[in-house]
Amino acid sequence: MKRKILFLIIATVTFISCSTKTQTPQYLFLTGQQLQSLGIMLTDQGLFYKNFNPNWQTDNEKYPYLGFLSNETYLTTKHFKETDTLMAENKYDSAFIKMDATKNDFYPLLIGNTKGQMSLDKYTVLNKEIKLLPVAICMTETNIASRQDTIVVWFKPTESIKKSLPDNIKLDDYLQVPKIAKQ
Repeated sequence: MKRKILFLIIATVTFISCSTKTQTPQYLFLTGQQLQSLGIMLTDQGLFYKNFNPNWQTDNEKYPYLGFLSNETYLTTKHFKETDTLMAENKYDSAFIKMDATKNDFYPLLIGNTKGQMSLDKYTVLNKEIKLLPVAICMTETNIASRQDTIVVWFKPTESIKKSLPDNIKLDDYLQVPKIAKQ
């Protein structure tokens, strides 16, 4: 019982500190464990995501696989085919390569920060009025001392993602059109 209370206190403090720093109540904040149901892994080495989209051809995607990883200094996205050979240039790439891929039909269209700066922005060539699900990831949960920022992953909404979210979260409450900062 004491352990559960301690965990609840730690989770609450982390959530409050992360959302207070970034002042972004419009994003869906999930715990590390809840992020796993979306295919996102938080470890001491960083943030990792690797997904095979079973609908990649009907979604008009060029590649069936999408992945990203973020460590102390950068965020890297990777699009690749099943036949591609991924090379590990560092320990983070090695962890990414060894990671099993999820097979979700929902996947990020944008990855950015709370200021609207984006990478992986295929969204900008799509319908700019489509609503997406912004999931905020507090990098403090990775225990990387240099990462105090928040990454926002904008997912394509599907029935599958709705089922992957905790029961108390209503997908429609968070869907929004992203505001992309002028570059």
